[in-house]
Parts: sequence; structure tokens; C-alpha cells
Amino acid sequence: MSDTSDLAARIDQVMTSVKEKAKKQQQGMLQDHLQRQQALKAYEKVQDTIIEVVKPRLETFAKRAGERVTVTPSVSQYRRTGRFEFRSPKAYITLSFSVGPDRDVKEAVIEYDVKIVPVLWKFDSHLEFRTPIASPDMTALAKWVDDRILGFVELFVEINESEIVDKAEIVEDPVAKVKFPRFAAGAALEHGGQTYYFIDDTTKAQFAKQKGVS
Repeated sequence: MSDTSDLAARIDQVMTSVKEKAKKQQQGMLQDHLQRQQALKAYEKVQDTIIEVVKPRLETFAKRAGERVTVTPSVSQYRRTGRFEFRSPKAYITLSFSVGPDRDVKEAVIEYDVKIVPVLWKFDSHLEFRTPIASPDMTALAKWVDDRILGFVELFVEINESEIVDKAEIVEDPVAKVKFPRFAAGAALEHGGQTYYFIDDTTKAQFAKQKGVS
């Protein structure tokens, strides 16, 4: 009968090697977890600053939209989202801004998403702004958010232009005798307790001269 002591020793060696490998993997996973938690803590601080930049802009946008929009904020562990749902007879329109970390927690990702049904207009349905968590660029972020809001407003007006004009208050330039929506006035002047609207500063100046208004 052959001696099996060498086989037993080799089996023990393999088992020891497997255990050591598993232990190293576990330690590596623990280290990765700790590093990720530290990165997420850094991200949360940056997220707070991002919200301070973005929130007042979205509030201004919502205020200007008035009754046309319903705003729904949502919060998950590391993501914040503001969803805007617009009432329009022409289309079902939703807009959302959200912020969250990228997969490696190296960058904060601000996302802009637009959904319009039916799809009859050309528009950017998804755009992203990325900034390093270690050195976030809030000035660039503010400009990016402003540009996205203005771009959406232009799209909304394009979709609903006829309705907006139809519902607008119509005024008349007292000099040029031209009628137009009040929001399109190039100038305005208070005189005798009344507000007069003009197509531009030229007719306003002529009116002021006629009325002796300095």
C-alpha cells in the first residue's frame, strides 16, 4: 500500500492557499467598500452645493411657468430629481433635472431629460453635465442649467406658440397704430395713470414728445 502522507500535505497546502486567497479578496473588498463610502461622503457634500446652485434656478423656472406646470421632487439615497409636468393641449411634456454620482464616484453627473408625446418636434431628449467631485465647477454648472432651461422654454413656446399668442392681451402702439401681444412690446410708458405700449423706443419717444413727457 502506497504512502499517502505526501498527498495529504499537498491537499492541506492547496486548502491553505485557497483560504489565504479568499482572505485577501475579502480584505480587498472591505478596502474597496471603505474607499467607496469615503468617496460617497465627499460626493454628498458636493451634492449639497450643487443643489444650492440648481434649486433657485428651478424655482424661478417653476414660478414663471405658473399654473402650466406641476413640480414633483424625488429623493433616493444618492440621487435628487426635480420633475416638471406641463399642461399643454398640443403634447404631453415632462422635463426632469437630476443629480447623482457616476459609477466610480469620481464625478457628479447632472442630467437633463425631456419627454414629449407625440414626437413631432426636434429636441435634445437627454443631456449631461459632469464635474469632478474633487474640484466641482459650479460656475460652469450654473451656466449649463440656465442654458438648458432657456432651451426648453424656446421649445415649449415653439410647441404652444399659437395658443400663447391667442391668449395674450393685445395692445396697440398709439403712434404706429400697430396691434401686437403685450409681451412682445418693445417699450412701455406710464402717462396719465395709464400704461402705453410701443413697438420700439422710437415710437415711444415720438409719443413722449407729443404728450410733453420728459
